[in-house]
Amino acid sequence: MRRYSFLLAIALLAAPFIASAQRASILTIEEISRNSGRILPVPESGLAIVDINSKLRIVPNAEAVRSKALELAGKAQIDRDLRDKISRIERILREQERLVMYIRRAIETPERQPDSLMTLLRATMRDIGADTLLRARYNLYSREYTDRLRADPSLREREDRFLYILGRYNESLDSLRGELQTLEKSARVRFSLRAFRKDRSGGMRLHIENFDLFEQGQFYEVENWALMISPDQLQQLQSLKNLAATLNQGTDKALQDFRDKLFQMLPALTCLEQFPTELRLASETIPLDVRSILDRSWNDVRQQLDLLRGELTTLSPTADAYDVKARWAALRFHADSLYQSTLRNLMALPQTNVHVRNLLQCTEQTRTDIERIDRFLRAFPQTYLRKVYLASDELAAEVLAFDLAQIPEAGLLDLAYTGRREEGDELLIQALLVPESDTAARRRYTVIEERTAVMVIAGPRAVPRVGLMMANPYTLQQPDAAQFRFTPSAALLVKFGSRRSHFYNRFLDPGLGIVTASPDFSLDGIPEFGAGLAATLFRDIASAGWCWNFGLNKPFYFLGVNLPFNLPGMPVGTAR
Repeated sequence: MRRYSFLLAIALLAAPFIASAQRASILTIEEISRNSGRILPVPESGLAIVDINSKLRIVPNAEAVRSKALELAGKAQIDRDLRDKISRIERILREQERLVMYIRRAIETPERQPDSLMTLLRATMRDIGADTLLRARYNLYSREYTDRLRADPSLREREDRFLYILGRYNESLDSLRGELQTLEKSARVRFSLRAFRKDRSGGMRLHIENFDLFEQGQFYEVENWALMISPDQLQQLQSLKNLAATLNQGTDKALQDFRDKLFQMLPALTCLEQFPTELRLASETIPLDVRSILDRSWNDVRQQLDLLRGELTTLSPTADAYDVKARWAALRFHADSLYQSTLRNLMALPQTNVHVRNLLQCTEQTRTDIERIDRFLRAFPQTYLRKVYLASDELAAEVLAFDLAQIPEAGLLDLAYTGRREEGDELLIQALLVPESDTAARRRYTVIEERTAVMVIAGPRAVPRVGLMMANPYTLQQPDAAQFRFTPSAALLVKFGSRRSHFYNRFLDPGLGIVTASPDFSLDGIPEFGAGLAATLFRDIASAGWCWNFGLNKPFYFLGVNLPFNLPGMPVGTAR
């Protein structure tokens, strides 16, 4: 028992540390070397070290951003609203799917050519009224139509009951996108990245590619937003998108069925193809001017018929798919004109000519077929199906907005193009959540993660130094002279920055290079020239080295304690 108690105590003590380790960081920052292109991860904690001329790739963790947004939001109300809307949207989509199924069933009926599609559609009204999913609203819309009919009896001539009911179902579908947009607006926050350079004079804001625009000295935010929606809810929304896609497939299939049915009915007009032949064979009976009139009229009908067939082959719910009705109206107009011209010009001719009788019978049959096709077209619920298709498309597009794809994959901060900067300047990178209602006059945001880094020159670099050295000409015998003699010097040092140690960069900062000096070891008032090797430490405050005096042809070594600031008129210690 003691053993288990001991293990439990360890587990409880370790739990906060495990949870902290598992908590995902919001930002992942990588340093990209400008020369080699090598990618180095920037530590997530503490003051990181980056090269002053590198590029920083800043990658937001979309899931971590969403989790943080959920923590900061009024999640309960959003959950409740979304749950209610998802339930309502699913019910409406399933209703539409069922209605489209009934319409397709009516169009696909394998009976002989129907006198009117409306006859079959009205027959489906009994099925719709008995459908447990559709019954309640169907009865409501049917009563509405009856009340409107009582108030205006002429409504029966202008609008069919079935098409009125379909239109009312359409209205509920039209409202879905607006509801989703309202929910989306209340459930989202803008995600933003900002970067600042901090130096002794204060600092300035820096441009992060993909997250802000810098134009004419002003920063403009790029609209990147995250939703306060849980993964489970996103999965439900995705199911709605799939349901909308299924509904679109059914709508498109209904349109294809309509096209196929219309193609089956058009061959009844084939006697028109024989019209010019019959007209030519009856040339002995029909005057030339009449033949010319009928020939022109027939050409107009044929042209419209060819255009209709061509448009039917490319029929689609988008791009004005139902202009077929306009083409049909033109065809009917010219067919009526052909019918009237044929009757007017041929009825007075002797009916003994079989070809004249064939022409009259053809136009009469064509008129009957056109009336039958016209009833089929008038009954086809094209407005309803078009709205279903477009509304489902818009709904699917709106559901796509409920994800984190609005957050760019990465932002790029190119330090080489951030203006004048020096070693030791610091970077501050912030991830923010900004409310949708935030304005320039009232800035309200929450910093959800902050990263800092200091800029150094990480590779080798040459640094000039001017200072004073204490030189000891240890091989020169001058009993009365001082052992160490002050002389001005100038050095060119090679330094290496570190990406790992602040102590190395800020305190040790060693350097190695060549040094020149102008000592006067001969004490004759004329400086000699000396040169050699030098090493520095502690940011070049301490130095030591060995040189050769070319004037006296003697060696000397030196020690130096350079001042870490400038003397008036003399750049000692810090000149570069």
